[in-house]
Amino acid sequence: MRRDTKIFKRSNRIAGVAIIASLILFGAGSRATLAQTAFDALRFSERQPGSGVRSLGMGGVGAAGIADYSAVYTNPAGLGLFKKSTLSGSLGIYSITDDAIYTVGSNSTSLSNDQSDTRLGHIAYVHKYPTARGSLVMAIGINQVQSFSRELVYSGDNGDNSATDFFMPLPGEFEIDADSGQDGIFGTDDDVFFPSFSRPLSFIAFELFAIDFDADLYDSGDPIPFFPAVTTGTVRQTGSVTESGAMTEFNLAGAYEAAQDVFLGASVNIPYGKWDFDRFLSEEDLQNDNDGSGGTIDFEFLEWDQFVESELVGINARVGAVIRPDNGVRAGLSIESPTYYSITETFGTIMTVGFDDGYVDTYGDSVQEDVGAGEFEYEILTPWRFSGGVGFTTGDLTVMLDGEYVDWSTLELDSGTFSFTDENRFIRQNFESVVNVSAGLEYRFDSFRARLGVASKKDPVDLLPNQIDPELGTLNRDRSYFSAGVTYAPNSQFALDIAWSQERFDDRFLPYEVTGGPVVTEEIARNRFSVGARFSL
Repeated sequence: MRRDTKIFKRSNRIAGVAIIASLILFGAGSRATLAQTAFDALRFSERQPGSGVRSLGMGGVGAAGIADYSAVYTNPAGLGLFKKSTLSGSLGIYSITDDAIYTVGSNSTSLSNDQSDTRLGHIAYVHKYPTARGSLVMAIGINQVQSFSRELVYSGDNGDNSATDFFMPLPGEFEIDADSGQDGIFGTDDDVFFPSFSRPLSFIAFELFAIDFDADLYDSGDPIPFFPAVTTGTVRQTGSVTESGAMTEFNLAGAYEAAQDVFLGASVNIPYGKWDFDRFLSEEDLQNDNDGSGGTIDFEFLEWDQFVESELVGINARVGAVIRPDNGVRAGLSIESPTYYSITETFGTIMTVGFDDGYVDTYGDSVQEDVGAGEFEYEILTPWRFSGGVGFTTGDLTVMLDGEYVDWSTLELDSGTFSFTDENRFIRQNFESVVNVSAGLEYRFDSFRARLGVASKKDPVDLLPNQIDPELGTLNRDRSYFSAGVTYAPNSQFALDIAWSQERFDDRFLPYEVTGGPVVTEEIARNRFSVGARFSL
């Protein structure tokens, strides 16, 4: 049996231990443990193809010039192709399916989850100035450029490990202050120990008895004199990962015809948005294997919730050119400057642990319990983006092809209060340049226009061989898109646009990271339906 070395029971902890641990944690100046990684910077920097309904139906093309408000997103020189001033708006409806497989050891369980979201797609005004010759156009508006909405749910039985194993501190993440007690002799029952932690999760878990101190291990010189609440048997693990929010751009743009059929354009853009992230995991001692006998602890259940709320605002600029010869061919180039993002994040952790004797305690549900919670500010500088495209029109058929080059190894994180040296080094070593492609076609007949499109966005992550888990291997997160659309224009003053796009990609989530821990693989399909209207003035 383990010697009871604490000077308190579950229901009667003294304040000294908690105060000591809290002082060390705050002195360490810890930051959020869920965000501010290279992959979070990548998430905020990526964008979906097609911001306007017409462009969306054609796979997001537009670098060769398109007379649609989405030109501010693909190539602002395309605004010069407008023939009339136009007021437009659209609504976006998302339907996301996440098919998940929870695997631990040889045990696998499948679950599927559907989520929906409705947001403003865009609202914009394009003004064409009267000119004796050529074209001069200005535009102002907002349009959504990224949706974060998705939700993963998973469940399965785990007989190999527990989240309490993950809460265990590593050497260097804790200190033990020992007192020999009234008899002045170490190794006797009146010894008193005061653990303190530099890792927030270990501190919280210790407060709730999800992990505990073992004096016998300490006396024997064990480098980690703690033990988890779950030491045997099988636990039922159920969890979810919910993301919500979107990125929107405010655009101010203009284009003019510098020479016959040569258009130049530029835009200043202010992207802003919010990303909410919540991960939840519950564990239940399914068969009461941990009942307090045989050296076990009478663990019953655990609930662990971590959340991050990020607010982003940034600025960038785009410039572009479109050339339109008389033979139906047109070509365009566009350059986007790095986007500077300022990000404010609030984060927190709530954990509840229950035992068979009826003892239940929660940490993080009051303002005083703020370990693992706080606010953090940092910045992201995204890479340059270079786009080019060609288009060809013959009769009623238009075909367009776009390519975009992005060197993701130049992505950077920065903060005035924290060093991102390790994250930026990881980006330089493991992120690579990619070429994203999209293609679309449009066919006109009577009052209708029909569209089809495809697009592919490459995964920029290329891990070094020594960073690839031999059990998990690598994961290809390339994204593929398929789209279709139709426009009904009964007259020259009004048009109704409808488009659909489906995005498909694979992903993977680790509920916690221990050897042989559970892995959740995902197949995600995000359907986007857009409905918009255009009024020519």
